[in-house]
Amino acid sequence: MADDSTMISTNQWSLITFTVLHFLFFFASLVAIPILAPGSRIPNPFGNDANMRTFFLNAASAIRVSDFLQLASALCLGASSTLFCNALGQTGDRRTAPWLIAGGGSGAAVMLALSSLFSWAMVSPGAADLGSALHAFQFIPFLLGGPGWAGFFAIFLAGVTIAARGLLPRWLRIAGYFLIFVSAAATPVLLSIVFSPCLPIARFLGFVWLIAVSIDLTRRPAALSR
Repeated sequence: MADDSTMISTNQWSLITFTVLHFLFFFASLVAIPILAPGSRIPNPFGNDANMRTFFLNAASAIRVSDFLQLASALCLGASSTLFCNALGQTGDRRTAPWLIAGGGSGAAVMLALSSLFSWAMVSPGAADLGSALHAFQFIPFLLGGPGWAGFFAIFLAGVTIAARGLLPRWLRIAGYFLIFVSAAATPVLLSIVFSPCLPIARFLGFVWLIAVSIDLTRRPAALSR
């Protein structure tokens, strides 16, 4: 029994570690650009071509560092989704929840990773100047890391919320359902920019929610070992 208890404790601390690292790497990817390329701001993909082209030409090295950190964040999300699935997969009779956690978490991680890799390719050393095509190409990492990520993230959050509904406090479950809705509401940005505010809300409140859930689960090893 002692070995099982130790393994549960280790698994739960691994969960919170990867969840926190997912946030820290992503946050670092955002601050890397203004730090390494002072005065540069990540342009809105719906903005004008001149600002966008200036940004990609002048901040190429900073963008590559940012993309590396975002890739690290994506890998941590993939690891944390596996740990959430392992931690919550045996709770109650909710056998569909682990599939939602695994599929949604893996999909969100892949979308985020592809976004970072495609962005890196656009500013890779020796890359050709895309000229007028740059604007169209910039939409690809935005769509992958924006609505593409948000759709899978909504599925991931649904799996965690459903699987943990007998374990989490009521306020945390309500917050989970709210974030599922906001994440899903971010996907229609493909149809209208009106939905774009849902993306940062889903992303950053999602970070906070996942960290809060992982912390709460570290206090309930007995419940997770049923």
